Amino acid sequence: MQSKFTQKIPRRIGILGITAALVVAAGCGLANRESSFEMPASASSDSLNLPVSTDASEQMDVLTRLPVYWLENTKSGVFLYREYMDDTRHNEPIGDAIWTLLSADPAGPHRYTLMKPSDEVGVSISNTNVITLDLPAKVFNAHLDEGLSERSIQQLVFTATAAAASSGLLVGETPATVKILVDGKPNANVFGGHRLKDVYERNAKFMAPIWVIDPQFGTSLEDEKVTINGRTTKFDIGTFYSLQKKDADSKLTVITAQKQVIAGKIQKDGSFSIVERLSAGSYKLNFWGMESGSDDKVGEVSSEFTVK
Repeated sequence: MQSKFTQKIPRRIGILGITAALVVAAGCGLANRESSFEMPASASSDSLNLPVSTDASEQMDVLTRLPVYWLENTKSGVFLYREYMDDTRHNEPIGDAIWTLLSADPAGPHRYTLMKPSDEVGVSISNTNVITLDLPAKVFNAHLDEGLSERSIQQLVFTATAAAASSGLLVGETPATVKILVDGKPNANVFGGHRLKDVYERNAKFMAPIWVIDPQFGTSLEDEKVTINGRTTKFDIGTFYSLQKKDADSKLTVITAQKQVIAGKIQKDGSFSIVERLSAGSYKLNFWGMESGSDDKVGEVSSEFTVK
């Protein structure tokens, strides 16, 4: 990397430990990461009031977990969802998070990336919080339309800045930005014709309108007192959730059909916590928002977990 960066995280080549899976993208079809993809025709998020992105919600107590952002197609649009993933490399947090994004499988079954895996991830960070990612051209080999190109780039931006924030690499109050190089070169053409900008900030409009932070999909909990942590935007009518219990035959029984998250319990950044006492078993948790003049469930998201 160039000498102007005060903190240098060396370029490295690791051993690919997780096999990249085929991407199942609802609305895009089943294909591998070299295929062509377009935004689903029904995905429109222009009218949604999305929450403001902050790094404050990405501080972690356990530094062995990496914040990684995945895409997921919903009826309301194609959005970024954050998951915390195990760090299997233990080299440095930004590069490990980007490698995990490119090479690992998300916890949520409908989440994905359209970028190709790579063992080569070059990272450096300046004393003004400019993160530089240097990735090989093969990462960007998929042919994407403008909408998916923008979202894929934001996957890199959100993941890199979240990893820097959660690991304490940022200096002062200057927001982190990301510069993306392709084989060491700036302003490359990627995804079949999308030209990279000089530098990127996090763009909050690509964030999902509702996140389930805890319990994350596939989590197994020891305590029957379950704390549900989430984040939501401000919907006209409100944010709602339901709980269903799954039996041995995967049949779902409704426990809570529809319950509103109390507006006064939602913090300024959209975060909220709900406590439920649940007996041992498997559960499905759904969240959605509702807007005036429509019965549609906006930004619906789900998580499945087990209580032992």
